[in-house]
Amino acid sequence: MKVIQRALELTHDEYYKKHLSIINSMLPKHLVPKEIEVLAAFMGADPKLVEDDRFNPVIRKKVMAQLGLQPGGLSNYLKALINKGCLTKSEITKKITIKEYLLPEDDGQGYRFKLSKKK
Repeated sequence: MKVIQRALELTHDEYYKKHLSIINSMLPKHLVPKEIEVLAAFMGADPKLVEDDRFNPVIRKKVMAQLGLQPGGLSNYLKALINKGCLTKSEITKKITIKEYLLPEDDGQGYRFKLSKKK
């Protein structure tokens, strides 16, 4: 079996976008490019601002400015990501979290796929 291999050095923002683009084909419901951008922006948020809520108002404002979105547009993307199963929203606290399986390692992420034809 021939293994296709490639190493990429990416900027902080591009790292999360590329990660989501790579795993997108394996998600039950595929993400559109703008959903990838929005989710990547939250994943790449400054840890000093995150504290215990990655979707707090300060980070939301930064993401809206970075992506040129209005509050309603951002809310629509977040709702779509919740509906696609990428985010969860607590019924009690209303806190939004990213599903653990979507989060890459901070220092680099490896991937291994195996495709085979049905016999």
